[in-house]
Amino acid sequence: MTKRLNIHTIVKFFYPVAAGIETNMMETYSPQVKNGWNVYVHTSADTHIEKNVLVDKETVRDIKIQRYPFGRFSYWPRINWNTADIVALHNFDVLPHVFVMLMTGIKKILGTKKYVLVLTPHGGYNPEWRVFNPIVSLPKRLYHYTIGTLLVNWTVDGVRAVSEWEKREMIKKGISANKIITIANGVEDDAYEPVEKLASAEIKKIVAGWGDYIINMGRVYPIKNYETVIHALARVPKSVKYVIVGPISSTSYKEKLDKLIKELDLTDRVVFAGVIRGIDKYYVVKKAKLMVHMALWESFCNVVHEGMSQGLPIIAANNTALPLLVKDDVNGYCIETKDDREVARKINYILQNYDSEKIQNMKKLNQEYGLEESWKSVSTKMKNWYKSLIK
Repeated sequence: MTKRLNIHTIVKFFYPVAAGIETNMMETYSPQVKNGWNVYVHTSADTHIEKNVLVDKETVRDIKIQRYPFGRFSYWPRINWNTADIVALHNFDVLPHVFVMLMTGIKKILGTKKYVLVLTPHGGYNPEWRVFNPIVSLPKRLYHYTIGTLLVNWTVDGVRAVSEWEKREMIKKGISANKIITIANGVEDDAYEPVEKLASAEIKKIVAGWGDYIINMGRVYPIKNYETVIHALARVPKSVKYVIVGPISSTSYKEKLDKLIKELDLTDRVVFAGVIRGIDKYYVVKKAKLMVHMALWESFCNVVHEGMSQGLPIIAANNTALPLLVKDDVNGYCIETKDDREVARKINYILQNYDSEKIQNMKKLNQEYGLEESWKSVSTKMKNWYKSLIK
């Protein structure tokens, strides 16, 4: 009888929190359960804006979730280290990750380490440092590129980068190149479905009320730079709305955006649609005229990939991993991150030339590329990589 492998994952947030990391984990690990593996997620009981509000134990899509109060010194995951086959660290938090890596190093010295330790930073090893409080940024950066790098090279058996950009950045800072594999992200099965037929009556009614709109997806957090698009919206025809899909991760940033929207007299044109999942999410994407994503930083960008899968023209910031997805003047436009005037100019150009051969070719290119990689295929790559590390 084939042994059921035990995978223990460690991450600060997990479902019902639903941003890029959580989606990545859910879509790559839930198929492993169907393969006969036991998957456990050790996480906090927090959401992005509330402390200790989630239940201690829960099972979602057959993944067993154990939540802990996130105290001053994080939490210690209750794992049977002797029966674990894989321990997977997600993001690159200082705590509890440093405890796990230190303990793993000690076990290596003593010859008692029985599991494979893997790391998927999701860009967390080399984040956009400008969004951190300076008091937090300096010690965290020093840790990442000194002790953190040393611990990864010593204790971690494999590192997954989600893009070639992330891989290059990690190597530049000292992570051993031979530990790193690049496995990009995918899109959900819903992206391949006839979304206009399967979407709920409720979402169809909501979308019909928006009229023509451009879409942006992601958590409401400073790194997403929604203010640049809001400034651009003031130079776009008043019939066009700006729909933002995603959870609020910073109430202070949301308040800042609300103030800006009021100052620019755009209250009726900016829609915070909250979290939308499944077929309904892809319907909202598909019905948009185009996607704008001017984030300060992305290690891959799931939402741009999702926008491409539905054939949207894309306007994206010319930074980090975004130019790997969006080639300027080929399948969209890459623009300097804070250049709201150029964002407005490109939005207007796309809208005015929507039926042209150029824009229609962009839509076709994006749909073909966006549907090349599903989360199922990504999960298969992850499974094969994990198996190779165990061997």
